[in-house]
Amino acid sequence: MKNTRRRSAQKKGDRGRPNLICKMPDDVLVTILSLMPIKDAAVTSILSTRWRHLWRNLLRLNFDGIKTLKKMVKVKKLCDIERAKYIKQVYNVISSYYNHPMVQDIRIRFDLDDSHSEAINDWVQFALEKKVERLELDLLDKNYSVREPDENYEFWLPSSSMAGEMFSLKKLFLKGVNLNETTLNIILNNSPHLEKLYMFGSGLFPRIHVGGQDINLKHFKLVDCSGFESISLYGFDLVSFIYCGPEVQFHLSDLPKLKELDIGEVSVGLENNVFSQISSCALNLQVLVLDMWSPQKGLDVNAIIKFPNVKKLMLVMGAEEDECLLEFTSIAQACPRLETFSISLHWYTPTKRRRKVRRVASPHVHEHLKLLEMIGYYGRISDVELAVYFIENAAALEKIVIDPCCHASGGDFTTEDFLKREKAARSSAKHQVKPILPPGVDLVIL
Repeated sequence: MKNTRRRSAQKKGDRGRPNLICKMPDDVLVTILSLMPIKDAAVTSILSTRWRHLWRNLLRLNFDGIKTLKKMVKVKKLCDIERAKYIKQVYNVISSYYNHPMVQDIRIRFDLDDSHSEAINDWVQFALEKKVERLELDLLDKNYSVREPDENYEFWLPSSSMAGEMFSLKKLFLKGVNLNETTLNIILNNSPHLEKLYMFGSGLFPRIHVGGQDINLKHFKLVDCSGFESISLYGFDLVSFIYCGPEVQFHLSDLPKLKELDIGEVSVGLENNVFSQISSCALNLQVLVLDMWSPQKGLDVNAIIKFPNVKKLMLVMGAEEDECLLEFTSIAQACPRLETFSISLHWYTPTKRRRKVRRVASPHVHEHLKLLEMIGYYGRISDVELAVYFIENAAALEKIVIDPCCHASGGDFTTEDFLKREKAARSSAKHQVKPILPPGVDLVIL
Protein backbone atom coordinates (compact mmCIF):
# COMPACT_ATOMS: atom_id res chain seq x y z
CA MET A 1 0.00 0.00 0.00
CA LYS A 2 2.82 2.36 0.94
CA ASN A 3 4.67 1.63 -2.35
CA THR A 4 1.50 2.32 -4.35
CA ARG A 5 1.12 5.74 -2.70
CA ARG A 6 4.76 6.56 -3.38
CA ARG A 7 4.42 5.71 -7.10
CA SER A 8 1.23 7.76 -7.29
CA ALA A 9 2.96 10.71 -5.69
CA GLN A 10 5.87 10.40 -8.12
CA LYS A 11 3.48 10.45 -11.10
CA LYS A 12 1.77 13.59 -9.77
CA GLY A 13 5.19 15.17 -9.25
CA ASP A 14 6.21 14.37 -12.84
CA ARG A 15 3.03 15.94 -14.16
CA GLY A 16 3.75 19.05 -12.15
CA ARG A 17 7.24 19.55 -13.58
CA PRO A 18 7.65 22.12 -16.36
CA ASN A 19 8.22 20.75 -19.87
CA LEU A 20 11.52 22.41 -20.74
CA ILE A 21 11.40 21.38 -24.40
CA CYS A 22 8.02 23.09 -24.88
CA LYS A 23 9.49 26.32 -23.49
CA MET A 24 12.34 26.34 -26.00
CA PRO A 25 12.04 28.77 -28.92
CA ASP A 26 11.47 27.32 -32.39
CA ASP A 27 14.97 28.13 -33.63
CA VAL A 28 16.52 26.07 -30.80
CA LEU A 29 14.23 23.13 -31.57
CA VAL A 30 15.13 23.34 -35.25
CA THR A 31 18.81 23.26 -34.31
CA ILE A 32 18.21 20.08 -32.31
CA LEU A 33 16.28 18.50 -35.18
CA SER A 34 19.11 19.34 -37.58
CA LEU A 35 21.33 16.90 -35.70
CA MET A 36 19.04 14.00 -36.64
CA PRO A 37 18.67 12.09 -39.90
CA ILE A 38 15.81 13.75 -41.80
CA LYS A 39 13.64 10.61 -41.50
CA ASP A 40 13.71 10.86 -37.68
CA ALA A 41 13.22 14.61 -37.69
CA ALA A 42 10.10 14.32 -39.86
CA VAL A 43 8.51 11.86 -37.40
CA THR A 44 8.34 14.64 -34.78
CA SER A 45 5.50 16.17 -36.80
CA ILE A 46 3.06 13.85 -35.01
CA LEU A 47 3.91 15.24 -31.54
CA SER A 48 1.61 18.26 -31.61
CA THR A 49 0.27 21.08 -33.76
CA ARG A 50 3.36 23.15 -33.02
CA TRP A 51 5.69 20.38 -34.18
CA ARG A 52 3.69 19.54 -37.34
CA HIS A 53 5.69 21.79 -39.68
CA LEU A 54 8.71 22.55 -37.52
CA TRP A 55 11.00 20.08 -39.27
CA ARG A 56 10.35 21.83 -42.58
CA ASN A 57 12.45 24.74 -41.32
CA LEU A 58 15.59 22.62 -41.24
CA LEU A 59 18.56 24.08 -43.07
CA ARG A 60 20.40 20.76 -42.93
CA LEU A 61 18.86 17.78 -44.71
CA ASN A 62 20.64 14.59 -43.69
CA PHE A 63 19.28 11.63 -45.68
CA ASP A 64 21.34 9.05 -43.80
CA GLY A 65 20.34 5.52 -44.79
CA ILE A 66 23.03 3.62 -42.89
CA LYS A 67 20.50 1.61 -40.85
CA THR A 68 18.84 0.37 -44.01
CA LEU A 69 22.22 -0.32 -45.64
CA LYS A 70 23.09 -2.65 -42.77
CA LYS A 71 19.80 -4.47 -43.31
CA MET A 72 20.50 -4.78 -47.04
CA VAL A 73 23.82 -6.52 -46.37
CA LYS A 74 21.98 -9.28 -44.53
CA VAL A 75 19.03 -9.61 -46.93
CA LYS A 76 20.12 -9.04 -50.54
CA LYS A 77 16.62 -9.35 -52.00
CA LEU A 78 15.63 -6.17 -50.14
CA CYS A 79 18.11 -4.01 -52.07
CA ASP A 80 15.88 -2.86 -54.95
CA ILE A 81 12.88 -2.38 -52.65
CA GLU A 82 14.84 -0.30 -50.16
CA ARG A 83 16.43 1.82 -52.90
CA ALA A 84 12.97 2.66 -54.23
CA LYS A 85 11.77 3.56 -50.72
CA TYR A 86 14.82 5.75 -50.11
CA ILE A 87 14.38 7.63 -53.38
CA LYS A 88 10.69 8.23 -52.61
CA GLN A 89 11.59 9.51 -49.14
CA VAL A 90 14.05 12.06 -50.54
CA TYR A 91 11.53 13.26 -53.11
CA ASN A 92 8.83 13.61 -50.42
CA VAL A 93 11.06 15.81 -48.31
CA ILE A 94 12.37 18.09 -51.05
CA SER A 95 8.83 18.58 -52.37
CA SER A 96 8.03 20.09 -48.96
CA TYR A 97 10.80 22.64 -49.47
CA TYR A 98 9.67 24.15 -52.79
CA ASN A 99 8.92 27.52 -51.11
CA HIS A 100 11.96 27.45 -48.84
CA PRO A 101 14.54 30.06 -49.96
CA MET A 102 17.67 28.13 -49.02
CA VAL A 103 19.14 24.95 -47.54
CA GLN A 104 22.66 25.04 -46.11
CA ASP A 105 23.56 21.36 -46.02
CA ILE A 106 22.34 18.33 -48.00
CA ARG A 107 23.69 14.83 -47.41
CA ILE A 108 22.71 11.80 -49.47
CA ARG A 109 23.96 8.52 -47.94
CA PHE A 110 22.77 5.39 -49.73
CA ASP A 111 23.93 2.71 -52.16
CA LEU A 112 22.95 4.23 -55.51
CA ASP A 113 24.63 3.98 -58.93
CA ASP A 114 24.29 5.23 -62.50
CA SER A 115 20.91 3.51 -62.89
CA HIS A 116 19.50 6.07 -60.44
CA SER A 117 20.91 9.09 -62.30
CA GLU A 118 17.53 10.69 -63.02
CA ALA A 119 16.65 10.96 -59.33
CA ILE A 120 20.12 12.09 -58.25
CA ASN A 121 20.16 14.74 -60.99
CA ASP A 122 16.91 16.16 -59.58
CA TRP A 123 18.47 16.30 -56.11
CA VAL A 124 21.57 18.07 -57.39
CA GLN A 125 19.38 20.63 -59.15
CA PHE A 126 17.36 21.13 -55.96
CA ALA A 127 20.58 21.65 -53.97
CA LEU A 128 21.87 24.29 -56.37
CA GLU A 129 18.53 26.10 -56.55
CA LYS A 130 18.49 26.28 -52.74
CA LYS A 131 21.99 27.84 -52.65
CA VAL A 132 23.44 24.88 -50.75
CA GLU A 133 26.74 25.49 -48.92
CA ARG A 134 27.65 21.86 -48.20
CA LEU A 135 26.72 19.04 -50.57
CA GLU A 136 27.57 15.39 -49.92
CA LEU A 137 26.74 12.59 -52.32
CA ASP A 138 27.80 9.40 -50.56
CA LEU A 139 26.55 6.69 -52.90
CA LEU A 140 28.56 3.63 -51.82
CA ASP A 141 27.42 0.60 -49.83
CA LYS A 142 27.78 0.10 -46.09
CA ASN A 143 31.40 -1.06 -46.37
CA TYR A 144 32.43 1.64 -48.86
CA SER A 145 33.26 -0.96 -51.52
CA VAL A 146 34.58 0.88 -54.56
CA ARG A 147 32.66 0.05 -57.75
CA GLU A 148 33.86 -0.16 -61.32
CA PRO A 149 33.96 3.47 -62.55
CA ASP A 150 31.41 2.91 -65.33
CA GLU A 151 28.86 1.87 -62.70
CA ASN A 152 29.14 5.13 -60.75
CA TYR A 153 26.74 8.02 -61.01
CA GLU A 154 28.35 10.87 -62.98
CA PHE A 155 28.01 14.30 -61.41
CA TRP A 156 25.72 16.40 -63.56
CA LEU A 157 25.00 20.12 -63.83
CA PRO A 158 21.51 20.94 -65.14
CA SER A 159 22.75 23.61 -67.59
CA SER A 160 25.47 26.20 -68.00
CA SER A 161 23.02 28.77 -66.63
CA MET A 162 23.05 26.86 -63.31
CA ALA A 163 26.73 27.73 -62.81
CA GLY A 164 25.71 30.93 -61.07
CA GLU A 165 23.76 28.87 -58.55
CA MET A 166 27.04 27.44 -57.22
CA PHE A 167 28.07 30.77 -55.71
CA SER A 168 27.26 29.63 -52.15
CA LEU A 169 28.95 26.21 -52.36
CA LYS A 170 31.69 25.83 -49.73
CA LYS A 171 32.15 22.06 -49.32
CA LEU A 172 31.66 19.26 -51.84
CA PHE A 173 32.02 15.59 -50.89
CA LEU A 174 31.63 12.95 -53.61
CA LYS A 175 31.83 9.21 -52.89
CA GLY A 176 31.18 6.74 -55.68
CA VAL A 177 30.59 9.68 -58.03
CA ASN A 178 32.42 10.28 -61.32
CA LEU A 179 33.55 13.72 -62.41
CA ASN A 180 34.61 14.72 -65.93
CA GLU A 181 37.05 17.50 -66.76
CA THR A 182 34.46 19.98 -68.00
CA THR A 183 32.28 19.61 -64.91
CA LEU A 184 35.25 19.96 -62.55
CA ASN A 185 36.33 23.17 -64.27
CA ILE A 186 32.80 24.60 -64.11
CA ILE A 187 32.58 23.81 -60.40
CA LEU A 188 35.97 25.33 -59.58
CA ASN A 189 35.52 28.43 -61.74
CA ASN A 190 31.99 29.20 -60.55
CA SER A 191 32.29 28.44 -56.84
CA PRO A 192 34.31 31.33 -55.39
CA HIS A 193 33.68 30.11 -51.84
CA LEU A 194 34.45 26.42 -52.40
CA GLU A 195 37.12 25.51 -49.84
CA LYS A 196 36.83 21.70 -49.53
CA LEU A 197 36.67 19.11 -52.31
CA TYR A 198 36.76 15.44 -51.31
CA MET A 199 36.41 12.53 -53.73
CA PHE A 200 36.37 8.84 -52.78
CA GLY A 201 36.05 5.94 -55.22
CA SER A 202 35.48 8.32 -58.10
CA GLY A 203 36.26 7.78 -61.76
CA LEU A 204 38.16 10.78 -63.13
CA PHE A 205 40.02 11.80 -66.30
CA PRO A 206 43.69 11.24 -67.31
CA ARG A 207 45.23 14.59 -66.38
CA ILE A 208 43.92 16.70 -63.53
CA HIS A 209 44.91 20.38 -63.65
CA VAL A 210 43.77 22.69 -60.87
CA GLY A 211 45.26 26.15 -60.65
CA GLY A 212 44.94 29.89 -61.01
CA GLN A 213 44.30 32.85 -58.74
CA ASP A 214 40.53 32.51 -59.10
CA ILE A 215 40.58 29.12 -57.35
CA ASN A 216 39.62 29.42 -53.67
CA LEU A 217 40.11 25.72 -52.83
CA LYS A 218 41.91 25.19 -49.50
CA HIS A 219 41.57 21.44 -48.90
CA PHE A 220 41.70 18.81 -51.66
CA LYS A 221 41.41 15.07 -50.99
CA LEU A 222 41.45 12.12 -53.41
CA VAL A 223 41.05 8.57 -52.06
CA ASP A 224 40.85 5.36 -54.13
CA CYS A 225 39.98 7.25 -57.31
CA SER A 226 40.80 5.89 -60.77
CA GLY A 227 41.19 6.84 -64.41
CA PHE A 228 43.92 9.46 -64.09
CA GLU A 229 47.70 9.45 -64.52
CA SER A 230 48.84 12.83 -63.22
CA ILE A 231 47.80 15.66 -60.91
CA SER A 232 48.95 19.26 -61.40
CA LEU A 233 48.21 21.75 -58.64
CA TYR A 234 49.57 25.27 -59.01
CA GLY A 235 49.09 28.95 -58.35
CA PHE A 236 46.45 29.06 -55.59
CA ASP A 237 46.27 29.07 -51.78
CA LEU A 238 45.91 25.34 -51.15
CA VAL A 239 46.43 24.46 -47.46
CA SER A 240 46.19 20.66 -47.46
CA PHE A 241 46.37 17.94 -50.09
CA ILE A 242 45.68 14.27 -49.36
CA TYR A 243 46.09 11.53 -51.92
CA CYS A 244 45.67 7.78 -51.46
CA GLY A 245 45.57 5.48 -54.45
CA PRO A 246 47.65 3.98 -57.24
CA GLU A 247 50.90 5.54 -58.37
CA VAL A 248 50.51 8.79 -60.32
CA GLN A 249 52.73 11.72 -61.22
CA PHE A 250 52.53 14.84 -59.05
CA HIS A 251 53.25 18.35 -60.28
CA LEU A 252 53.02 20.77 -57.37
CA SER A 253 54.18 24.34 -57.84
CA ASP A 254 53.54 27.83 -56.52
CA LEU A 255 51.52 26.66 -53.52
CA PRO A 256 52.85 29.04 -50.84
CA LYS A 257 50.26 28.15 -48.17
CA LEU A 258 50.47 24.36 -48.46
CA LYS A 259 51.01 23.14 -44.87
CA GLU A 260 49.80 19.53 -44.92
CA LEU A 261 50.71 16.90 -47.50
CA ASP A 262 49.60 13.27 -47.30
CA ILE A 263 50.91 11.05 -50.09
CA GLY A 264 49.65 7.49 -49.93
CA GLU A 265 50.53 5.28 -52.87
CA VAL A 266 49.15 1.81 -52.27
CA SER A 267 51.58 -1.07 -52.90
CA VAL A 268 54.28 1.27 -54.15
CA GLY A 269 57.65 1.97 -52.57
CA LEU A 270 59.66 5.13 -53.05
CA GLU A 271 61.11 4.11 -56.39
CA ASN A 272 58.86 6.64 -58.12
CA ASN A 273 60.95 9.59 -56.90
CA VAL A 274 58.17 10.98 -54.74
CA PHE A 275 60.60 13.34 -53.01
CA SER A 276 61.57 15.06 -56.24
CA GLN A 277 57.88 15.44 -57.09
CA ILE A 278 57.08 17.28 -53.85
CA SER A 279 60.35 19.22 -53.50
CA SER A 280 58.83 22.48 -54.74
CA CYS A 281 56.53 22.71 -51.70
CA ALA A 282 58.87 21.24 -49.07
CA LEU A 283 59.81 24.59 -47.54
CA ASN A 284 56.42 25.48 -46.04
CA LEU A 285 55.14 22.03 -45.06
CA GLN A 286 54.32 21.47 -41.39
CA VAL A 287 52.61 18.05 -41.59
CA LEU A 288 53.91 15.27 -43.84
CA VAL A 289 52.38 11.79 -44.19
CA LEU A 290 54.02 9.19 -46.45
CA ASP A 291 52.37 5.85 -47.16
CA MET A 292 55.02 3.29 -48.14
CA TRP A 293 53.84 -0.28 -48.51
CA SER A 294 57.05 -1.85 -49.72
CA PRO A 295 59.87 -0.99 -47.30
CA GLN A 296 61.72 -4.16 -48.24
CA LYS A 297 62.52 -2.53 -51.58
CA GLY A 298 64.90 -0.27 -49.74
CA LEU A 299 65.23 3.48 -49.46
CA ASP A 300 67.51 5.71 -51.48
CA VAL A 301 68.76 7.94 -48.69
CA ASN A 302 70.30 10.34 -51.20
CA ALA A 303 66.86 11.04 -52.66
CA ILE A 304 65.52 12.44 -49.38
CA ILE A 305 65.12 16.21 -49.34
CA LYS A 306 65.02 18.60 -46.39
CA PHE A 307 61.74 19.58 -44.77
CA PRO A 308 62.85 22.53 -42.62
CA ASN A 309 59.45 23.33 -41.07
CA VAL A 310 57.77 19.92 -40.71
CA LYS A 311 56.62 19.44 -37.12
CA LYS A 312 54.64 16.23 -37.56
CA LEU A 313 55.82 13.27 -39.64
CA MET A 314 53.86 10.06 -40.10
CA LEU A 315 55.02 6.99 -41.99
CA VAL A 316 52.51 4.28 -42.92
CA MET A 317 54.34 1.07 -43.79
CA GLY A 318 53.77 -2.50 -44.72
CA ALA A 319 55.71 -4.37 -42.03
CA GLU A 320 56.10 -7.84 -43.44
CA GLU A 321 57.86 -10.34 -41.23
CA ASP A 322 60.53 -8.59 -39.16
CA GLU A 323 62.39 -6.29 -41.55
CA CYS A 324 64.70 -3.66 -40.05
CA LEU A 325 63.12 -0.23 -40.57
CA LEU A 326 65.87 1.97 -39.14
CA GLU A 327 66.86 3.35 -42.53
CA PHE A 328 63.55 5.20 -42.63
CA THR A 329 64.63 7.32 -39.65
CA SER A 330 66.58 9.24 -42.31
CA ILE A 331 63.29 10.92 -43.23
CA ALA A 332 62.86 12.06 -39.62
CA GLN A 333 66.44 13.36 -39.67
CA ALA A 334 65.50 15.53 -42.65
CA CYS A 335 62.98 17.38 -40.43
CA PRO A 336 65.04 19.52 -38.01
CA ARG A 337 61.97 20.98 -36.24
CA LEU A 338 60.16 17.67 -35.83
CA GLU A 339 57.98 17.51 -32.70
CA THR A 340 55.86 14.40 -33.37
CA PHE A 341 56.93 11.21 -35.14
CA SER A 342 54.26 8.59 -35.84
CA ILE A 343 54.66 5.25 -37.54
CA SER A 344 51.77 2.97 -38.44
CA LEU A 345 52.81 -0.62 -39.13
CA HIS A 346 50.54 -2.82 -41.22
CA TRP A 347 51.32 -6.54 -41.01
CA TYR A 348 50.91 -9.23 -43.57
CA THR A 349 52.67 -11.97 -41.62
CA PRO A 350 53.70 -10.64 -38.20
CA THR A 351 56.42 -13.19 -37.57
CA LYS A 352 59.21 -12.67 -35.07
CA ARG A 353 62.87 -13.29 -35.80
CA ARG A 354 65.55 -14.12 -33.32
CA ARG A 355 68.30 -11.57 -33.84
CA LYS A 356 70.06 -8.86 -31.91
CA VAL A 357 68.79 -5.29 -31.79
CA ARG A 358 70.69 -3.27 -34.37
CA ARG A 359 71.83 0.32 -34.15
CA VAL A 360 72.54 0.82 -37.82
CA ALA A 361 70.88 4.23 -38.07
CA SER A 362 73.35 7.08 -37.86
CA PRO A 363 73.14 8.95 -34.53
CA HIS A 364 71.17 12.15 -34.83
CA VAL A 365 69.90 14.43 -32.09
CA HIS A 366 66.23 15.30 -32.55
CA GLU A 367 66.20 18.47 -30.47
CA HIS A 368 62.47 19.20 -30.63
CA LEU A 369 60.89 15.73 -30.74
CA LYS A 370 58.43 15.40 -27.85
CA LEU A 371 56.05 12.63 -28.92
CA LEU A 372 56.68 9.19 -30.40
CA GLU A 373 53.64 7.21 -31.59
CA MET A 374 53.93 3.58 -32.66
CA ILE A 375 50.76 2.08 -34.12
CA GLY A 376 50.76 -1.64 -34.85
CA TYR A 377 53.52 -2.42 -32.33
CA TYR A 378 53.84 -6.20 -32.08
CA GLY A 379 56.98 -6.70 -30.03
CA ARG A 380 59.29 -7.75 -32.84
CA ILE A 381 62.95 -6.75 -32.98
CA SER A 382 62.16 -4.18 -35.69
CA ASP A 383 59.67 -2.51 -33.32
CA VAL A 384 62.18 -2.42 -30.47
CA GLU A 385 64.88 -0.99 -32.74
CA LEU A 386 62.72 1.99 -33.61
CA ALA A 387 61.82 2.62 -29.96
CA VAL A 388 65.47 2.39 -28.90
CA TYR A 389 66.58 4.77 -31.66
CA PHE A 390 64.21 7.54 -30.61
CA ILE A 391 64.77 7.02 -26.90
CA GLU A 392 68.50 7.45 -27.46
CA ASN A 393 68.28 10.38 -29.90
CA ALA A 394 65.26 12.48 -28.90
CA ALA A 395 66.61 14.97 -26.39
CA ALA A 396 63.22 16.55 -25.55
CA LEU A 397 61.14 13.35 -25.56
CA GLU A 398 58.13 13.58 -23.23
CA LYS A 399 55.82 10.74 -24.19
CA ILE A 400 55.74 7.43 -26.04
CA VAL A 401 52.33 6.14 -27.13
CA ILE A 402 52.12 2.50 -28.22
CA ASP A 403 48.97 1.27 -29.93
CA PRO A 404 49.06 -2.51 -30.49
CA CYS A 405 45.99 -2.38 -32.71
CA CYS A 406 46.31 -5.33 -35.08
CA HIS A 407 46.66 -4.32 -38.72
CA ALA A 408 47.02 -7.86 -40.05
CA SER A 409 45.67 -8.45 -43.53
CA GLY A 410 45.43 -11.58 -45.59
CA GLY A 411 44.69 -15.01 -44.19
CA ASP A 412 41.73 -16.04 -42.11
CA PHE A 413 41.78 -14.11 -38.86
CA THR A 414 38.97 -14.22 -36.35
CA THR A 415 38.14 -11.57 -33.78
CA GLU A 416 39.63 -13.87 -31.16
CA ASP A 417 42.90 -13.99 -33.14
CA PHE A 418 43.06 -10.20 -33.23
CA LEU A 419 42.44 -9.89 -29.50
CA LYS A 420 45.09 -12.48 -28.68
CA ARG A 421 47.66 -10.69 -30.83
CA GLU A 422 46.88 -7.32 -29.27
CA LYS A 423 47.11 -8.75 -25.76
CA ALA A 424 50.50 -10.29 -26.56
CA ALA A 425 51.67 -7.02 -28.11
CA ARG A 426 50.73 -5.04 -24.98
CA SER A 427 52.68 -7.46 -22.82
CA SER A 428 55.70 -7.20 -25.15
CA ALA A 429 55.62 -3.40 -25.12
CA LYS A 430 55.50 -3.34 -21.34
CA HIS A 431 58.50 -5.67 -20.96
CA GLN A 432 60.55 -4.27 -23.85
CA VAL A 433 60.10 -0.50 -23.63
CA LYS A 434 59.42 0.25 -19.97
CA PRO A 435 62.85 -0.93 -18.70
CA ILE A 436 64.72 1.41 -21.11
CA LEU A 437 62.46 4.40 -20.54
CA PRO A 438 64.40 7.55 -19.50
CA PRO A 439 63.27 9.40 -16.34
CA GLY A 440 60.52 11.91 -17.05
CA VAL A 441 59.22 10.17 -20.19
CA ASP A 442 55.65 8.85 -20.03
CA LEU A 443 54.77 5.51 -21.58
CA VAL A 444 51.15 5.04 -22.67
CA ILE A 445 50.09 1.59 -23.92
CA LEU A 446 46.59 1.69 -25.41
